Amino acid sequence: MPDIRLVIASQYLIIRTALGMLLHGVQGFNVVAEVDLSNFIKPRDLPCDVFVVELTEVGLVGLDRLAALMRVAHPTAVVVLSSSRDVSFVRSLLAMGIKAYVLKSASISDLCEAIRLAHRGRRYLDPGLGDSIANLLLAGHRKPNGRFHPNLSSREAQVVRGVARGLTSKAIARKLGVSQKTVQTYRARIYEKLALRTRTEVVQYAVGQGMLHSDETAF
Repeated sequence: MPDIRLVIASQYLIIRTALGMLLHGVQGFNVVAEVDLSNFIKPRDLPCDVFVVELTEVGLVGLDRLAALMRVAHPTAVVVLSSSRDVSFVRSLLAMGIKAYVLKSASISDLCEAIRLAHRGRRYLDPGLGDSIANLLLAGHRKPNGRFHPNLSSREAQVVRGVARGLTSKAIARKLGVSQKTVQTYRARIYEKLALRTRTEVVQYAVGQGMLHSDETAF
């Protein structure tokens, strides 16, 4: 069986170098690159099976950085390494399409297991999350139909999905075939109707309402 090709991504040189050294010594792994998450653009010729992403920043900045990577990583599996036990943050990452979430307190063997599972297309949630795992499962069960807020129009719901998936107003406008100014108007209405203030809150709302299911075709 060929080695699993890994790319290590972090905004900090010392962290990605340390992770690269740790994983390079594991049998069955081949670390092909260590990249800066802050401004990474995946070259077409970079062979990669799994991205191992260290997220130091939790919240909007972390989601933005990961969203940028996810746009170039597809269909490569993504494993996130973070210290956050915030269930809303973990839900947001899962909704964005990551395969595994590993706490920084985990052992190297746990991280390796998460990578192997992600490579096989399976999910991994760090057992250290404890009750948060149950909360994740319950949150997904409460909203099986992906219903959105009754005060949102179908177009506003599309914009919510786009914002939650990390798309800019320009990108959403292009997908919907409208002007960027129109999208900005939709966004202002959405924030007002839902009493939201930040993009992170939009992500959490969309995930909680089941609006980012894999069968959703709008975005």
